Amino acid sequence: MASLASSSKSASRSLKASTVRRCFATEAPIPPKTRLSTAVVLNRSPILTPNPSSFETAYHNYQYKIMRALSTPFPQHFYFAKGAALQQRFYNEEKDRDAKSFGVGFGKGGRLRLPPLPYDKPMPRESEADRTGDVQSLDRKGDRNLYLVLKKVKGDAWRLPQSSVTSEDALHVAARKSIAAQCGEAMDTWVVGRQPIGFLEEEENVFFFKAHILAGQVSLNSSDVSDFAWLTKEEIGDRVDAAYWSGIKDMLADS
Repeated sequence: MASLASSSKSASRSLKASTVRRCFATEAPIPPKTRLSTAVVLNRSPILTPNPSSFETAYHNYQYKIMRALSTPFPQHFYFAKGAALQQRFYNEEKDRDAKSFGVGFGKGGRLRLPPLPYDKPMPRESEADRTGDVQSLDRKGDRNLYLVLKKVKGDAWRLPQSSVTSEDALHVAARKSIAAQCGEAMDTWVVGRQPIGFLEEEENVFFFKAHILAGQVSLNSSDVSDFAWLTKEEIGDRVDAAYWSGIKDMLADS
């Protein structure tokens, strides 16, 4: 009994000592509140079909030759009056198609000499913005995806449109508002979804959202931004710093 009482007393003393030590313990520091930002990957989709690669060109030429070799001759005498102007033009067009498939001089006879027909020339694939190097035009690089980047006054750094989340708005709502706050109300844009497509940890935690421009153009509306440009993925890589590029390059389309 005596040993049990002594052990109980020692346990009580140790509990009191730990209680005293805990009362004088240093309070754990409260971590600073994390700051959030939203950035927008604003995309202008291609407006022209891409140029075929050399392999695609060779494949289509090969298939065209097979089609010309195996196709049934067109019964032109059934559809055209003999010697009519339309028959003569069809004859010349067939000669051009044969030359494309089997080489110049294939078949009997040559092209007929006919007066040229007036026609509207197709628009060139290269726009005026491409010729003058205007990176602010949405008409440039018609067969590529373009992305909006802004030049910050502080540090002359190029960045995707980005702003801090200072209200209780959801992130996708804050992203939509940041476009209007920095780029004006002259653009009709669409934020694709409510989920971010990427994340980057800098001074602030940045969440990236995909968006498309449907109409309009940038009208800078922020004193923090001095310039803007619509650039391809490779052109963005040449303008932003290496750390930022490493964080955003996988969010951009290669084409």
